[in-house]
Amino acid sequence: MRRSLVLTAVCAIAGSIQVAAAADMPTKAPVYAPVLYSWTGFYVGGQAGGGWFTNHVTNGLNPTDGTVNFPPGFVHNAVHGSGWLGGGYAGYNYQVNQLVVGIDGDYSWAHLTGSTSDIGPTGFTDISHETVKWIATVTGRLGYAANNWMFFGKAGWAWAGFNGVSSTFNLAGANTNNDTNAQTRDGWTVGTGVEWGFAEHWSAKLEYDYVKFMTANYVNTAVSVSGAVTFPGRSATSNLSIVELGVAYRF
Repeated sequence: MRRSLVLTAVCAIAGSIQVAAAADMPTKAPVYAPVLYSWTGFYVGGQAGGGWFTNHVTNGLNPTDGTVNFPPGFVHNAVHGSGWLGGGYAGYNYQVNQLVVGIDGDYSWAHLTGSTSDIGPTGFTDISHETVKWIATVTGRLGYAANNWMFFGKAGWAWAGFNGVSSTFNLAGANTNNDTNAQTRDGWTVGTGVEWGFAEHWSAKLEYDYVKFMTANYVNTAVSVSGAVTFPGRSATSNLSIVELGVAYRF
């Protein structure tokens, strides 16, 4: 009888120890599936940044495209300009696994300016100012998505509005001639960037774009101090680099 009571007590104590040990064991935290960010859909946003350009101008080869001071075929010093720009952009993305394809378009008002000066064969001086007024692009995009981060490249076509003014001065420093011109130039563009989805419907981007414009052939409106008006021909080659920050709403 005593032996059975002792065995019963020992079993009860052992069971209590096992229950207590089990209660003290740490429990595993629940595992939650990661929230995946979707890049599929339309978006519209605003952007701002800066840019810099180089513009090379050459006088035309016709006799009316130059004077003895700056003859036909004269190659002017390059204009290097820079400044700010800002505008809007919109597009559409479609995501398959981590691959994102899309189309993007943007338009920015700009104030990129630069100046240069030239001395012609006769010693006359020409001072030129160039301004880029606006920039627009339409591109395709290809991206790699890492949840709410996307790294992308883009390529397509670009347009920009160029305005130029120049003044010629003789050896005595007197103004003898003033030229003006304005053109829309176009060319190809490539770019790269990174985009961060910081909320369900919002993303921010940092982007670099390079534009190489086609050779532009155009005419100046040249007015001498005597009032004579001529239209000398010019050709220009130019390129443009842009860095922008943007914020978009994703539908």
